[in-house]
Amino acid sequence: MESEAARLADREAIRELRARYSHSYDSRQLDAFVDLFTEDAVLQLGPLGLVQGREAIRAALSGPIATADFAVHFTSDELTEFTGADSARGTARFAVHYGRTPNIEGAGTYHDEYRRTRDGWRFVRRTIDFFYMGPRTSEWPQTPSS
Repeated sequence: MESEAARLADREAIRELRARYSHSYDSRQLDAFVDLFTEDAVLQLGPLGLVQGREAIRAALSGPIATADFAVHFTSDELTEFTGADSARGTARFAVHYGRTPNIEGAGTYHDEYRRTRDGWRFVRRTIDFFYMGPRTSEWPQTPSS
């Protein structure tokens, strides 16, 4: 049986894994982003569907990461459940804003599976239930009416 301190360290490592997902994507660090996944990982790319494996993730995201003016992910309400000594699953709420033509925004829930590897905790699977996803209806900054 693992110690409580070890499980707390695992929870923190998984929380940071989720944070690195947002930060590496938003800062256009494709290699760092892809490294967050196991070799056989499955990732849902929004409404575009699922891709499997690190190289497929890299190929699918190299264009969108490079061409968006910006991307900003916000994640909260994270829950983690350990399913074994080296496996866990979790959920997190998110909001995302993309600067592209058209500008897009969305929100929903990530559903994750994680595995401890020799390089630390990694995503095995990340899928999404969307509350909404689509073009922003107003552009900013707006000027006040006179």
